[in-house]
Amino acid sequence: MSKMINLPSMICFRVTRFCNARCGFCLAPPDGGVHPPVAILKERIDWLFANEVKTIHFCGGEPTIHHQLHELIEYVHLQHGKSKLTTNGIALPDRLVRALYTTKTQVKVSLHGPAAHHNEVVGCDAYDKTVTTIHRLIAAGIFTSVQTTIVSGQLSVVDWAIQFCLDNGIKRISFLPFIPRGNGLGQRSKYELSAAERRTLHDLVKQKRHKLMSRIDIRLLDFNATPIHVVEPDGRLVLEKATEAMDELLYRIPEAQVSIQI
Repeated sequence: MSKMINLPSMICFRVTRFCNARCGFCLAPPDGGVHPPVAILKERIDWLFANEVKTIHFCGGEPTIHHQLHELIEYVHLQHGKSKLTTNGIALPDRLVRALYTTKTQVKVSLHGPAAHHNEVVGCDAYDKTVTTIHRLIAAGIFTSVQTTIVSGQLSVVDWAIQFCLDNGIKRISFLPFIPRGNGLGQRSKYELSAAERRTLHDLVKQKRHKLMSRIDIRLLDFNATPIHVVEPDGRLVLEKATEAMDELLYRIPEAQVSIQI
């Protein structure tokens, strides 16, 4: 048995760092590194379950880039675990949608504001594709929420995003204040919230949560304050903090005897 370490019940599991967008605030930008085959990823999932993880949260990069993501999600449930997925919604194959439905996987779609603003911050013409994906997921009976990153000068996006969710029957939205790591480090001067903006955002989300609590679950996820456990595509288990310089390497998951693709 591999070394046992203390882990949370849910962990962020990066199947790849590759992506089909170029978000200016991306926490985990494409790094030209490994794109692991499904056999290696399954062995890592087994290791996590052996260390008492209960939920695998598939993230990236863009996890839907991995052509066997549907197989990994199904594998998690064959092992009696739970899965979640965060995606930019640019492309979702039908077989993945079917797997999400049959496994009751909750999906969080990144939508950052009206079309012009969303396309600007994600670095490509993605808004219509993302909204279409949201509609497909809802129509398929998959629990779908929205995740919205808030950048400087764009606090009005809070009202827009909440109204979008209300209009489309979405029951949960999470707001993320900009974090200066990954691509965001180079965009800090453009996107970082001032101290006053951060206070306003916290107050605004609190007010909206109280006012609309019977209609929608409104959350604020501030990764500046709460580190998260992440499994990287190369097998490193990292505690991600407010900046990459503060990150802590916890462990390197034992390598499977399968060649990694580059």
